[in-house]
Amino acid sequence: MAENKTENRTERRVQQQKSSPKNKKIWIGVLSVVLVSGIAVLGYMLYQRHLVKELLAEPGIHRGVTIEGEDVSGLSVEEAVDLLQNKYKVAVEDEAVTLYFGEDEEWEYAFPELGAGYQLAEAVDKAYHIGRSGEEKEDFQMGKVLLKDGVDIEVDYGYDKEMMGARLDELVKEFNRDAKNSTLTRTGGKFIIEPEVNGRKMNREETQKGIASVLDSRKSGKVQIEAEVENAAITAEDNSHVTDLIGSFQTTYKNNDQNRNTNLVVGCRNINGTVIPPGGVFSANESLGSQTVAGGYREAAIYNNGKVEQGIAGGVCQVTTTLYNAAIQAELDIVERHPHSMTVGYVPLGRDAAVAGTYKDLKFKNNTEYPIYIEAYAANGNLVMNIYGHEVHAPGRKVSYETVYESTVPKPAEVVTKDPNLPEGERKVTHVGKTGSKVSVYKVVTQNGQRVGRDLFNSSSYRATADEVSVGTKKPEAKAEQNQEEKGAQPEKEPQTETQE
Repeated sequence: MAENKTENRTERRVQQQKSSPKNKKIWIGVLSVVLVSGIAVLGYMLYQRHLVKELLAEPGIHRGVTIEGEDVSGLSVEEAVDLLQNKYKVAVEDEAVTLYFGEDEEWEYAFPELGAGYQLAEAVDKAYHIGRSGEEKEDFQMGKVLLKDGVDIEVDYGYDKEMMGARLDELVKEFNRDAKNSTLTRTGGKFIIEPEVNGRKMNREETQKGIASVLDSRKSGKVQIEAEVENAAITAEDNSHVTDLIGSFQTTYKNNDQNRNTNLVVGCRNINGTVIPPGGVFSANESLGSQTVAGGYREAAIYNNGKVEQGIAGGVCQVTTTLYNAAIQAELDIVERHPHSMTVGYVPLGRDAAVAGTYKDLKFKNNTEYPIYIEAYAANGNLVMNIYGHEVHAPGRKVSYETVYESTVPKPAEVVTKDPNLPEGERKVTHVGKTGSKVSVYKVVTQNGQRVGRDLFNSSSYRATADEVSVGTKKPEAKAEQNQEEKGAQPEKEPQTETQE
């Protein structure tokens, strides 16, 4: 009961305070403040909305937008790009990638040449579209952000891979090369040596990675070109050892066959100056070039099936035979050699070397440790082959070759052809055959005049060919006889039509 009395007294006291004039004034004041504050807030909100709409209605990039701290508000896209280019273009123009190979080769590319730089157009485009999404609510919220804090756009950096690849492709074409041997020429009795050039092939993938690494750093840098190197087979150092005449041979020819002489000159010209590296194999057919009219050769006498006929490049066998004898004087390894089908007169038997088509070739190997150089020429009835290299044999050593006749191959039976145009029984020799031979060639080595070796070097066989004879089969013509009886013969009258049986 006591508690209920206390609560009732409290309620009466509160009601009294509210109904008092003083308290009423206080409550009115509070309500006024609240009302004024609400009006102020509403006014502020309306003002802010007005500012946002005003901002979003402005042309150009909206206020509050910066690009890497650079104020671009109010600028058009073109104006903003121009403004930024003045700042960022220099940042890459002065940077470069330097590609190098070895100690003295460099290629420099400015960053813009490789498509590297800051993507200003993209940044400006992004800046322009802030607040222009097309969604009213979204754009309004972005406008509020612009008014309050602003938005800063980062400028991305990168490079055009296709542009960089195109520049690298151009460099690959310039950089890659085949190995080139040191050249050796002989002029006025002296050798002239040109240096070798090593071949190389760029490892494009690895080199591109190096370029990309420098571009990503945004600073100038050097990149070593990664490449596979192919060393030349013959260097200037190698050629410097070609100092000695190690083999020489000479044959003669007559000047009355201009076509054949031309073939000798052309063949020698094609072989002259040939350099064979250590271990290299010389092929006469390859060095003689195309044995055709287009190759400079003419028609002259050749052996064909045991007969002498006319054919293109007739006479080149004398070129190869002379070279063969120079090669064996130099004691080079003979890889392939064929005797002629029949004997020739410009060298001893067993020391000739025929070439024909693709089935007969003269090949020899450089079995020395140094290059060899072939000098070949035909002039004034002399065909000369000189082989230069580095003499490794002791002084006083001499090599000669001795031909030994093993047997003679007689001519086969004559070939007889019946000729109806020759009188019966008459014989005419149309082709004179040859006897054949089998010979052996021995290599004889002397040292200071004393023979130290005699070994079988090769064996050769030359075919025998038959005489060819034509025998007449034409019968004698029968003579017509006229028998006239003298007695009672009638006088002969002139016929109107002449007949003959």
